[in-house]
Amino acid sequence: MVARAIALATAVAMAVALPNATNEEGHRHKKCPGLFKGTPPSGKDPDVPSLEVYNEKLRELDLQAVIGDIVKLLSDSQPCWPADTFKDSKVGTSYGGLFIRLAWHCSGTYRNSDGVGGCGGGRQRFQPESSWEDNANLDKARALLWPIKEKYGDGLSWGDLFVLAGTTSILHYGGPVGEVCVGRIDDADGEKSAPLGPGPQQPPCLVQGDCKLPLGTSTVGLIYVNPEGYLAVPDKAHSSLQVREVFSRMGMNDTETVALIGGGHTFGAAHGACPKGPGPDPAEKPYNPWPGACGSGRGKDAFTSGIEGHWTTDPFKWDNEYFQLLDKFANTYEVQKGPGDAWQWKTDERPDLMMMTTDLSLTSDPAYRRIVSAWAKDIGPFDTAFGAAWEKLMTQGATWAGEKKCWTPDSRFKFPGL
Repeated sequence: MVARAIALATAVAMAVALPNATNEEGHRHKKCPGLFKGTPPSGKDPDVPSLEVYNEKLRELDLQAVIGDIVKLLSDSQPCWPADTFKDSKVGTSYGGLFIRLAWHCSGTYRNSDGVGGCGGGRQRFQPESSWEDNANLDKARALLWPIKEKYGDGLSWGDLFVLAGTTSILHYGGPVGEVCVGRIDDADGEKSAPLGPGPQQPPCLVQGDCKLPLGTSTVGLIYVNPEGYLAVPDKAHSSLQVREVFSRMGMNDTETVALIGGGHTFGAAHGACPKGPGPDPAEKPYNPWPGACGSGRGKDAFTSGIEGHWTTDPFKWDNEYFQLLDKFANTYEVQKGPGDAWQWKTDERPDLMMMTTDLSLTSDPAYRRIVSAWAKDIGPFDTAFGAAWEKLMTQGATWAGEKKCWTPDSRFKFPGL
């Protein structure tokens, strides 16, 4: 509470001092006190410490205390961006899905063609990454984490905090987490992400939605592929071909690909409350980014991917229901436009849930389908594969400080009763 009060006072002072912030934008910023820290309007962070200072403070960092503070934040729903709530969840309300998306989208920029990307550097805070459509409203996740960053200061990098937020969420909800490491060195701006695009340093993409190597993504502004399908056409078979191609660009094989998609979609929900979208991005409106064009823009009115719904019965519990649903009901899903005007799939067998085209693509490819069927019957191999793939995803592309430290979590941070 003290950290949050300090952050609020700092944010209010900033909102008054910044001449380009309107009264409306300043009011919204007071609700999200870490907004300008997590997404600096200037596109630069002069407070990134020197490597010498970072190593000194990193040596003193209590990693377990950081994880404990993230656990406390998970259920602390705040008005500026209310946490998701699911009536069938034992946890009920949580930022877990949001923070897993934050870590995934920060780390998933890595491409093995030239080693560009990854969460090292914490560059999702800056252009161009902060304004990608796939990162809509992740400025709110970064803002929510600011009091923790402020508390631990120079010893906790933004890159580490993003990864820890997602990994702690998985750990808290019973998911398999291996070794957790900190020591990623932050950057003071987004210059090293410029080759990811858009911009003159980006390798050319002749067809948006079908970008080729050395680009890692299919679409500049998305992390991997369009969840609606290849070129936004809900064709499961064509989507599976592109999923394999794009995931291979960051060094993932079939097992790792299915593990990451299934594990990621075990948690949280997609948001697409209406067709109007999330509003202007940080490049267009740096003092009030992603305000939302659907009602309040928050809670039930939130817009992220444009797809609306969740994949599993309890989106805050680790299990293999995602694969059981795909294996049992794959042929019963029918495509439809959701409230966000995006293609998604529903089945009468579970009308409360949804799947994306990319999810169902895992049942149209024979190799993927064999993995889906195996993990529907036995969660053990899924646990092993996901834990390893997640650790690989979180660490690729990072530059580490000399005082890097690692810890293998135990069960103390798991939500009771899961």
